[in-house]
Amino acid sequence: MRKFIISALIIACFLLCACGGEKKDTAGKEYASGYETAYRSPRRTSRTLNGIFYDDENEDANGLTARRVWFFDFDSMQSVILCMRPNCPHSDPSVCTAFGIDCWSGYPTVVNNKLYFFSEKREWGESGEVLVSTDVYRAAPDGSSRVKADTIDNLSVRDLATKGSTVYFTAAEAEYEDYTGVSTGYTKVYICSYDYEKEKFANLGQLAEGYDAGASVFGEYGGGLYIEGYYADERGGEWTDFRLRVDLETGEISEWDMPISSLDERGKTKPMFASGGFYGYMDGDNAVILDSEGSEMVFEGYELPDNIYAAPVNGYFFNAEAGNAIDLSSGEILELNPKAIPKYGYVLCYRDGYIIGSEVSTGEYTKVSEDELFKR
Repeated sequence: MRKFIISALIIACFLLCACGGEKKDTAGKEYASGYETAYRSPRRTSRTLNGIFYDDENEDANGLTARRVWFFDFDSMQSVILCMRPNCPHSDPSVCTAFGIDCWSGYPTVVNNKLYFFSEKREWGESGEVLVSTDVYRAAPDGSSRVKADTIDNLSVRDLATKGSTVYFTAAEAEYEDYTGVSTGYTKVYICSYDYEKEKFANLGQLAEGYDAGASVFGEYGGGLYIEGYYADERGGEWTDFRLRVDLETGEISEWDMPISSLDERGKTKPMFASGGFYGYMDGDNAVILDSEGSEMVFEGYELPDNIYAAPVNGYFFNAEAGNAIDLSSGEILELNPKAIPKYGYVLCYRDGYIIGSEVSTGEYTKVSEDELFKR
Protein backbone atom coordinates (compact mmCIF):
# COMPACT_ATOMS: atom_id res chain seq x y z
CA MET A 1 0.00 0.00 0.00
CA ARG A 2 2.85 2.41 0.76
CA LYS A 3 4.18 1.98 -2.80
CA PHE A 4 0.74 2.82 -4.20
CA ILE A 5 0.49 5.98 -2.07
CA ILE A 6 3.94 7.15 -3.18
CA SER A 7 3.06 6.48 -6.82
CA ALA A 8 -0.20 8.40 -6.48
CA LEU A 9 1.56 11.38 -4.94
CA ILE A 10 4.24 11.49 -7.63
CA ILE A 11 1.71 11.19 -10.47
CA ALA A 12 -0.45 13.86 -8.83
CA CYS A 13 2.56 16.17 -8.63
CA PHE A 14 3.40 15.35 -12.22
CA LEU A 15 -0.05 16.27 -13.53
CA LEU A 16 -0.08 19.54 -11.56
CA CYS A 17 3.34 20.62 -12.79
CA ALA A 18 3.59 19.24 -16.31
CA CYS A 19 2.49 22.44 -18.02
CA GLY A 20 4.38 24.85 -15.79
CA GLY A 21 7.21 27.08 -16.98
CA GLU A 22 10.86 26.13 -16.86
CA LYS A 23 12.34 27.26 -13.55
CA LYS A 24 15.37 29.54 -13.26
CA ASP A 25 18.36 29.34 -10.98
CA THR A 26 19.40 32.12 -8.62
CA ALA A 27 21.56 33.72 -11.32
CA GLY A 28 18.42 34.28 -13.40
CA LYS A 29 19.72 32.53 -16.52
CA GLU A 30 16.81 31.60 -18.79
CA TYR A 31 16.39 28.28 -20.54
CA ALA A 32 15.31 30.31 -23.56
CA SER A 33 15.50 34.00 -24.35
CA GLY A 34 12.15 35.59 -25.18
CA TYR A 35 10.21 32.39 -25.83
CA GLU A 36 10.02 28.75 -24.85
CA THR A 37 11.80 26.84 -27.59
CA ALA A 38 10.69 23.45 -28.81
CA TYR A 39 12.48 20.48 -27.30
CA ARG A 40 12.98 17.17 -29.04
CA SER A 41 11.94 13.82 -27.64
CA PRO A 42 14.37 11.07 -28.58
CA ARG A 43 12.76 7.70 -29.24
CA ARG A 44 12.20 5.52 -26.14
CA THR A 45 11.70 8.66 -24.02
CA SER A 46 9.32 11.62 -23.95
CA ARG A 47 10.00 14.70 -21.85
CA THR A 48 7.61 16.94 -19.99
CA LEU A 49 8.81 20.01 -18.14
CA ASN A 50 8.93 18.23 -14.79
CA GLY A 51 9.89 14.70 -15.79
CA ILE A 52 10.28 12.12 -18.48
CA PHE A 53 8.39 9.05 -19.69
CA TYR A 54 10.29 5.93 -20.67
CA ASP A 55 9.45 2.27 -21.22
CA ASP A 56 10.97 -1.06 -20.37
CA GLU A 57 10.64 -4.55 -21.81
CA ASN A 58 8.82 -7.07 -19.67
CA GLU A 59 7.19 -10.47 -19.99
CA ASP A 60 3.45 -10.15 -19.48
CA ALA A 61 1.03 -12.62 -17.88
CA ASN A 62 0.67 -14.44 -21.19
CA GLY A 63 4.41 -15.03 -21.51
CA LEU A 64 4.72 -12.47 -24.29
CA THR A 65 7.21 -9.63 -24.45
CA ALA A 66 5.49 -6.30 -23.84
CA ARG A 67 6.55 -2.77 -22.97
CA ARG A 68 5.46 -0.88 -19.85
CA VAL A 69 5.63 2.88 -19.39
CA TRP A 70 7.28 4.58 -16.42
CA PHE A 71 7.54 8.20 -15.35
CA PHE A 72 10.63 9.71 -13.71
CA ASP A 73 9.73 12.82 -11.72
CA PHE A 74 12.43 15.54 -11.61
CA ASP A 75 11.05 17.06 -8.40
CA SER A 76 10.94 13.95 -6.22
CA MET A 77 13.69 12.23 -8.25
CA GLN A 78 11.73 8.99 -8.12
CA SER A 79 10.50 6.69 -10.84
CA VAL A 80 7.00 5.19 -10.84
CA ILE A 81 5.24 2.85 -13.19
CA LEU A 82 2.27 4.50 -14.90
CA CYS A 83 -0.40 2.62 -12.97
CA MET A 84 -2.32 3.58 -9.82
CA ARG A 85 -4.24 0.32 -9.41
CA PRO A 86 -3.67 -1.02 -5.86
CA ASN A 87 -1.70 -4.27 -5.63
CA CYS A 88 -1.32 -4.47 -9.42
CA PRO A 89 1.51 -6.84 -10.40
CA HIS A 90 1.92 -4.84 -13.65
CA SER A 91 1.98 -7.99 -15.75
CA ASP A 92 -1.52 -8.13 -17.28
CA PRO A 93 -1.98 -5.77 -20.27
CA SER A 94 -5.77 -6.13 -20.02
CA VAL A 95 -5.93 -4.37 -16.65
CA CYS A 96 -2.62 -2.55 -16.05
CA THR A 97 -2.46 0.97 -17.53
CA ALA A 98 1.34 0.82 -17.81
CA PHE A 99 0.88 -1.22 -21.01
CA GLY A 100 -0.28 0.00 -24.38
CA ILE A 101 1.63 3.29 -24.65
CA ASP A 102 4.61 3.07 -26.96
CA CYS A 103 7.38 5.53 -26.07
CA TRP A 104 9.16 4.68 -29.33
CA SER A 105 6.60 6.45 -31.52
CA GLY A 106 3.72 7.23 -29.15
CA TYR A 107 5.43 10.18 -27.43
CA PRO A 108 3.20 10.49 -24.31
CA THR A 109 2.62 14.15 -23.39
CA VAL A 110 0.62 15.78 -20.61
CA VAL A 111 -1.43 18.89 -21.38
CA ASN A 112 -4.06 20.36 -19.03
CA ASN A 113 -3.93 17.31 -16.74
CA LYS A 114 -4.60 14.94 -19.64
CA LEU A 115 -2.22 12.38 -21.08
CA TYR A 116 -2.03 12.27 -24.88
CA PHE A 117 -0.19 9.74 -27.03
CA PHE A 118 -0.08 8.38 -30.59
CA SER A 119 -0.81 4.81 -31.65
CA GLU A 120 -0.16 3.61 -35.20
CA LYS A 121 -2.64 1.22 -36.77
CA ARG A 122 -2.46 -0.95 -39.94
CA GLU A 123 -5.44 -2.68 -41.50
CA TRP A 124 -6.35 -4.40 -44.78
CA GLY A 125 -8.69 -2.57 -47.15
CA GLU A 126 -11.38 -4.27 -49.25
CA SER A 127 -9.11 -4.32 -52.31
CA GLY A 128 -6.11 -5.76 -50.50
CA GLU A 129 -4.47 -2.40 -49.86
CA VAL A 130 -2.67 -1.57 -46.63
CA LEU A 131 -4.48 1.17 -44.68
CA VAL A 132 -2.19 3.05 -42.29
CA SER A 133 -3.46 5.54 -39.73
CA THR A 134 -2.37 7.05 -36.43
CA ASP A 135 -4.83 7.37 -33.59
CA VAL A 136 -4.49 10.15 -31.03
CA TYR A 137 -5.52 9.02 -27.55
CA ARG A 138 -6.51 11.08 -24.52
CA ALA A 139 -6.29 9.53 -21.06
CA ALA A 140 -6.08 10.30 -17.37
CA PRO A 141 -2.53 11.11 -16.20
CA ASP A 142 -2.11 7.55 -14.91
CA GLY A 143 -2.93 6.14 -18.37
CA SER A 144 -6.47 5.01 -17.49
CA SER A 145 -9.78 6.11 -19.08
CA ARG A 146 -8.35 6.08 -22.60
CA VAL A 147 -10.45 7.63 -25.35
CA LYS A 148 -9.63 8.01 -29.03
CA ALA A 149 -9.56 11.78 -29.55
CA ASP A 150 -8.65 11.84 -33.23
CA THR A 151 -7.36 9.81 -36.17
CA ILE A 152 -4.70 10.92 -38.64
CA ASP A 153 -5.20 9.04 -41.89
CA ASN A 154 -2.39 7.62 -44.07
CA LEU A 155 0.48 8.91 -41.91
CA SER A 156 2.97 7.44 -39.44
CA VAL A 157 4.59 9.70 -36.83
CA ARG A 158 8.36 9.82 -37.06
CA ASP A 159 10.45 12.52 -35.30
CA LEU A 160 8.88 14.96 -32.86
CA ALA A 161 9.46 18.19 -30.92
CA THR A 162 7.17 19.73 -28.31
CA LYS A 163 6.38 23.41 -27.82
CA GLY A 164 3.76 24.35 -25.26
CA SER A 165 0.59 22.38 -25.98
CA THR A 166 1.61 21.64 -29.57
CA VAL A 167 3.80 18.90 -30.98
CA TYR A 168 5.48 19.28 -34.36
CA PHE A 169 6.45 16.06 -36.08
CA THR A 170 7.69 14.63 -39.32
CA ALA A 171 5.33 12.04 -40.76
CA ALA A 172 5.67 9.38 -43.43
CA GLU A 173 3.19 8.17 -46.04
CA ALA A 174 4.69 4.89 -47.22
CA GLU A 175 3.71 2.86 -50.25
CA TYR A 176 2.94 -0.88 -49.94
CA GLU A 177 2.17 -3.65 -52.36
CA ASP A 178 -1.48 -4.74 -52.39
CA TYR A 179 -2.27 -8.12 -50.79
CA THR A 180 1.32 -8.71 -49.62
CA GLY A 181 1.82 -5.54 -47.56
CA VAL A 182 5.47 -5.44 -48.60
CA SER A 183 6.91 -1.93 -48.69
CA THR A 184 7.97 -0.62 -52.09
CA GLY A 185 10.31 1.79 -50.37
CA TYR A 186 8.63 4.81 -51.94
CA THR A 187 7.70 7.35 -49.27
CA LYS A 188 6.37 10.88 -48.98
CA VAL A 189 7.43 12.83 -45.88
CA TYR A 190 5.56 15.76 -44.33
CA ILE A 191 5.81 18.19 -41.45
CA CYS A 192 2.70 18.19 -39.27
CA SER A 193 1.48 19.53 -35.96
CA TYR A 194 -1.05 18.51 -33.34
CA ASP A 195 -2.44 20.95 -30.80
CA TYR A 196 -3.43 18.82 -27.81
CA GLU A 197 -5.29 21.66 -26.13
CA LYS A 198 -7.57 22.15 -29.16
CA GLU A 199 -7.23 18.51 -30.27
CA LYS A 200 -6.51 19.74 -33.77
CA PHE A 201 -4.25 18.20 -36.43
CA ALA A 202 -2.58 20.15 -39.23
CA ASN A 203 -0.50 18.93 -42.16
CA LEU A 204 1.81 21.88 -42.83
CA GLY A 205 3.08 20.49 -46.11
CA GLN A 206 5.20 17.95 -47.94
CA LEU A 207 8.94 18.02 -47.37
CA ALA A 208 10.10 15.48 -49.94
CA GLU A 209 9.27 12.21 -51.66
CA GLY A 210 11.29 9.36 -53.04
CA TYR A 211 12.68 5.99 -52.10
CA ASP A 212 13.61 5.50 -48.43
CA ALA A 213 12.73 9.16 -47.79
CA GLY A 214 13.01 10.38 -44.22
CA ALA A 215 13.11 13.61 -42.24
CA SER A 216 13.92 14.63 -38.68
CA VAL A 217 13.50 17.72 -36.54
CA PHE A 218 16.85 19.47 -36.12
CA GLY A 219 15.70 22.15 -33.68
CA GLU A 220 14.15 25.59 -33.29
CA TYR A 221 15.75 29.00 -33.69
CA GLY A 222 14.27 32.44 -34.26
CA GLY A 223 10.69 31.25 -34.58
CA GLY A 224 11.55 28.60 -37.15
CA LEU A 225 11.67 24.84 -36.89
CA TYR A 226 14.61 23.44 -38.85
CA ILE A 227 14.20 20.10 -40.61
CA GLU A 228 16.77 17.89 -42.30
CA GLY A 229 16.21 14.78 -44.37
CA TYR A 230 17.01 12.66 -47.42
CA TYR A 231 15.48 10.71 -50.32
CA ALA A 232 16.59 8.71 -53.37
CA ASP A 233 15.20 9.00 -56.90
CA GLU A 234 15.36 5.24 -57.40
CA ARG A 235 15.38 2.25 -55.12
CA GLY A 236 18.87 1.59 -53.83
CA GLY A 237 20.04 4.82 -55.44
CA GLU A 238 22.15 7.60 -53.99
CA TRP A 239 20.53 9.74 -51.34
CA THR A 240 19.86 13.43 -51.82
CA ASP A 241 19.96 15.49 -48.63
CA PHE A 242 17.67 18.44 -47.96
CA ARG A 243 17.35 21.11 -45.28
CA LEU A 244 14.22 23.23 -44.74
CA ARG A 245 12.75 25.77 -42.33
CA VAL A 246 9.14 25.82 -41.08
CA ASP A 247 7.83 29.16 -39.78
CA LEU A 248 6.06 28.31 -36.52
CA GLU A 249 3.70 31.28 -36.80
CA THR A 250 2.59 30.92 -40.43
CA GLY A 251 3.44 27.28 -41.18
CA GLU A 252 5.31 28.36 -44.31
CA ILE A 253 8.02 25.98 -45.53
CA SER A 254 11.16 27.57 -46.99
CA GLU A 255 14.81 26.84 -47.53
CA TRP A 256 17.16 26.63 -44.53
CA ASP A 257 18.33 30.22 -43.97
CA MET A 258 21.05 29.74 -41.35
CA PRO A 259 24.77 28.97 -41.81
CA ILE A 260 25.72 25.33 -42.37
CA SER A 261 28.81 23.84 -40.77
CA SER A 262 31.95 23.26 -42.80
CA LEU A 263 32.73 19.78 -44.06
CA ASP A 264 35.21 17.53 -42.30
CA GLU A 265 37.99 15.56 -44.02
CA ARG A 266 35.51 12.82 -44.99
CA GLY A 267 33.15 15.31 -46.64
CA LYS A 268 30.62 15.08 -43.81
CA THR A 269 28.99 18.20 -42.37
CA LYS A 270 30.46 19.03 -38.98
CA PRO A 271 28.12 19.21 -35.94
CA MET A 272 25.52 21.96 -35.52
CA PHE A 273 22.66 22.62 -33.07
CA ALA A 274 19.54 24.79 -32.67
CA SER A 275 18.06 24.77 -29.19
CA GLY A 276 17.23 26.92 -26.18
CA GLY A 277 17.25 30.17 -28.18
CA PHE A 278 20.73 29.55 -29.63
CA TYR A 279 22.14 28.32 -32.94
CA GLY A 280 25.61 26.85 -33.28
CA TYR A 281 27.74 25.68 -36.20
CA MET A 282 31.35 25.01 -37.15
CA ASP A 283 33.25 27.50 -39.32
CA GLY A 284 36.36 25.54 -40.17
CA ASP A 285 38.00 24.69 -36.86
CA ASN A 286 36.07 27.33 -34.92
CA ALA A 287 32.68 27.06 -33.23
CA VAL A 288 30.23 29.92 -33.78
CA ILE A 289 27.20 30.36 -31.50
CA LEU A 290 24.43 32.89 -32.16
CA ASP A 291 22.01 34.03 -29.46
CA SER A 292 18.30 34.76 -30.01
CA GLU A 293 19.15 38.31 -31.16
CA GLY A 294 21.64 37.09 -33.76
CA SER A 295 24.76 38.23 -31.88
CA GLU A 296 27.57 35.74 -32.37
CA MET A 297 30.39 34.37 -30.26
CA VAL A 298 33.38 32.67 -31.92
CA PHE A 299 35.36 30.01 -30.08
CA GLU A 300 38.64 29.36 -31.84
CA GLY A 301 39.74 25.75 -31.98
CA TYR A 302 36.59 24.60 -30.17
CA GLU A 303 34.79 21.60 -31.66
CA LEU A 304 31.05 21.20 -31.22
CA PRO A 305 30.17 17.61 -30.27
CA ASP A 306 28.18 15.32 -32.56
CA ASN A 307 25.63 14.38 -29.90
CA ILE A 308 21.93 15.23 -29.59
CA TYR A 309 22.36 15.69 -25.84
CA ALA A 310 24.91 18.49 -26.30
CA ALA A 311 22.64 21.53 -26.00
CA PRO A 312 22.07 24.81 -24.15
CA VAL A 313 20.52 24.33 -20.73
CA ASN A 314 19.92 27.18 -18.29
CA GLY A 315 22.31 29.55 -20.02
CA TYR A 316 25.16 27.09 -20.61
CA PHE A 317 26.09 25.00 -23.63
CA PHE A 318 27.06 21.61 -22.22
CA ASN A 319 29.69 19.47 -23.92
CA ALA A 320 29.94 16.54 -21.54
CA GLU A 321 32.15 14.54 -23.93
CA ALA A 322 34.81 17.24 -23.73
CA GLY A 323 34.17 17.78 -20.01
CA ASN A 324 33.28 21.46 -20.30
CA ALA A 325 30.48 23.97 -20.77
CA ILE A 326 30.27 27.43 -22.33
CA ASP A 327 28.70 30.20 -20.27
CA LEU A 328 26.54 31.73 -23.00
CA SER A 329 26.27 35.08 -21.20
CA SER A 330 30.04 35.64 -20.97
CA GLY A 331 31.65 33.21 -23.44
CA GLU A 332 33.72 31.68 -20.66
CA ILE A 333 34.52 27.96 -20.99
CA LEU A 334 34.07 26.18 -17.66
CA GLU A 335 35.35 22.76 -16.67
CA LEU A 336 32.79 20.20 -15.54
CA ASN A 337 33.21 18.09 -12.42
CA PRO A 338 33.57 14.46 -13.62
CA LYS A 339 32.06 13.27 -10.32
CA ALA A 340 28.81 15.03 -11.24
CA ILE A 341 28.62 13.70 -14.79
CA PRO A 342 29.66 10.06 -15.24
CA LYS A 343 31.06 8.53 -18.41
CA TYR A 344 28.41 8.63 -21.17
CA GLY A 345 26.46 11.11 -19.05
CA TYR A 346 24.80 14.33 -20.23
CA VAL A 347 22.88 17.32 -18.90
CA LEU A 348 19.24 16.88 -19.94
CA CYS A 349 17.54 19.96 -18.48
CA TYR A 350 17.26 22.23 -15.43
CA ARG A 351 14.64 21.70 -12.74
CA ASP A 352 15.75 23.25 -9.41
CA GLY A 353 19.10 21.70 -10.25
CA TYR A 354 20.71 20.09 -13.29
CA ILE A 355 19.18 16.76 -14.33
CA ILE A 356 21.91 14.34 -15.35
CA GLY A 357 21.11 11.34 -17.55
CA SER A 358 23.12 8.49 -19.01
CA GLU A 359 23.21 7.19 -22.57
CA VAL A 360 23.59 3.63 -21.29
CA SER A 361 20.83 3.49 -18.65
CA THR A 362 17.36 4.68 -19.60
CA GLY A 363 15.25 5.75 -16.63
CA GLU A 364 18.12 6.64 -14.30
CA TYR A 365 18.73 10.32 -13.48
CA THR A 366 20.45 12.37 -10.82
CA LYS A 367 20.17 16.02 -9.86
CA VAL A 368 23.15 18.24 -9.01
CA SER A 369 23.52 21.89 -8.08
CA GLU A 370 25.58 24.39 -10.05
CA ASP A 371 28.30 24.27 -7.40
CA GLU A 372 28.51 20.48 -7.76
CA LEU A 373 28.44 20.60 -11.55
CA PHE A 374 31.39 22.90 -12.21
CA LYS A 375 34.97 22.76 -11.03
CA ARG A 376 35.70 25.92 -9.08
